[in-house]
Amino acid sequence: MKQKLLYLLFFFGLFQALAQPITVNTTTYTVPQLVQDVLFGNGAAGSSCVGTLNNITWSTGTNFSGGNPNGIGYFQNTNPTFPLTNGVILSTGNVAAAPGPNTNTQSNGTNAWTGDAQLFNYITALGIDPNLTSYNNATVLEFDFTPYTNQMSFDFLFASEEYGTFQCSYSDAFAFFLTNVTAGTPATNLALIPSTTTPVSVVTIRDDANNNGCTSENPEFFGNYNGGGNAATAATNFNGETIVMTASSAVIPGNTYHIKLVIADRNDTQYDSAVFLGGGSFNIGSPDLAGTGIYDGIDNLTIADGTALCGNTSINIEAGSVTIPGGTYEWFFNTNPIPGATSNSYTVSEAGDYGLIITYPGGCQQTDTMTVEYYPPLSIGTPSDMVQCAAPFDLTTQQSLILNGVSSTIYYYHSEADALIYNNPITNLTNYNGTNGEEIFVAVEDENYGCLTITSFNLILDSSLCLPPTPSTPPNLTVCETSTGLGQFDFTSQIPIVLGSYNSSQYVVTFYESLINANGNIAPINPIDSYLGFGGQIIYVRLEALSNGFYGTTSFQLNVIPLPTATITGDAIVCQG
Repeated sequence: MKQKLLYLLFFFGLFQALAQPITVNTTTYTVPQLVQDVLFGNGAAGSSCVGTLNNITWSTGTNFSGGNPNGIGYFQNTNPTFPLTNGVILSTGNVAAAPGPNTNTQSNGTNAWTGDAQLFNYITALGIDPNLTSYNNATVLEFDFTPYTNQMSFDFLFASEEYGTFQCSYSDAFAFFLTNVTAGTPATNLALIPSTTTPVSVVTIRDDANNNGCTSENPEFFGNYNGGGNAATAATNFNGETIVMTASSAVIPGNTYHIKLVIADRNDTQYDSAVFLGGGSFNIGSPDLAGTGIYDGIDNLTIADGTALCGNTSINIEAGSVTIPGGTYEWFFNTNPIPGATSNSYTVSEAGDYGLIITYPGGCQQTDTMTVEYYPPLSIGTPSDMVQCAAPFDLTTQQSLILNGVSSTIYYYHSEADALIYNNPITNLTNYNGTNGEEIFVAVEDENYGCLTITSFNLILDSSLCLPPTPSTPPNLTVCETSTGLGQFDFTSQIPIVLGSYNSSQYVVTFYESLINANGNIAPINPIDSYLGFGGQIIYVRLEALSNGFYGTTSFQLNVIPLPTATITGDAIVCQG
């Protein structure tokens, strides 16, 4: 019994939730507050920092004689069958009659409440309603705004009493007319079926399940039918409604735009319709901190996200692509104020946390932060200048020194600017005709992050190196005899003497048994620290420049000291003592 009772309580609670109608009132907000705090602020008074809203005007039944009702109000909803939580309702009748259940027909308003000429001319020009003679009971809400980004949008839902009975041929009309005031371009209607140029209405979005006298039209955009068995639990008192759609348009940041939201009854004052605008959905771009260029829209540049900066990069970050008229900007780096940083953008060249406070006209403040990180640099080697007597140069001789054990791709360029963008790399690396004093820039690419580390070296042409080197003559070497007529010699000590003032990194010393071999670089003595030579032997020395192969020769003599000869003459007799 207890279990059955629990089921009953559950289903009763579910029924109550589904049967909960929307609530509508016209006193919580003034019409300007409906724009400022509901369309832009999601129903929290003063929550939005919109510094560029102005020229808010409106017209509805209360603007006309004859006791016409108010067609503008604020709605809230908890019924899960109705897809908007709160927002603004614009009706061709009395917004107070909009809450469910759907128990009567809304036909509010008199002929004293007129239509809208712009809406009439627009629909007439489209030729989609040949029987249109007039519009009546028009509710209009309009205002100016300045977008911060290149897109604007807001959510809406269309509801009408004409769904069902009159959905085949009779439709009230509405439009969202957007005009670029700065550019002076004609108004365009944003209240269109997605991906089409067709206005939203009862006859363009309908399901023949609710009236089989005509075919379905774009039924995927039809939401709820509130007639028949659905009437008692309907969130609104309208016969049907579309799904939530989004009105959007490309805009130019910083330009002033005017939008006019208008809805009216077709040819009479009967069977009211309404547009529900989603609270907080009006988006003209938030000036959040983000990167620009290839980092456009990225709000944090971190290693973990793969968006960090390379070490040789400076980028511009900004809060919106345009400056808010009348707004002030204050930038911070690691919580410390940045002197002189008072615009909507800042150039970043080091890692850290960047913060911004925007103060809007009227005192409302917006804060935002952005973390910027840099990838770690490669540990590459520092190349030496290349000194030769003449071109060409073999640039690759520096490669192992530069890479310093790093497994990466390496490129050579004429300028640092080219190196940074991979432009015009040097291709003839082993036979490069460089000029004296020319700087060669080397870019090493990090295979993990794609970053470049840049270094450079100079090409030096020294004409004195074009002369054959003159080796210094080393002294003769003398050792004791190790075997008959031979001695073991070590030539190592002769090398620095032969080099003299020549650089050991640019010249090489080799030893030979004949002058012919020395001149031809044939069969150099190896090893040089344990050579068996004979007394009076001449050793020839070749001193060669590594850069060009020029060489000079000299020589020294080997001397072998013979071992002494010992003789025994026999026994000898001596006197004791």
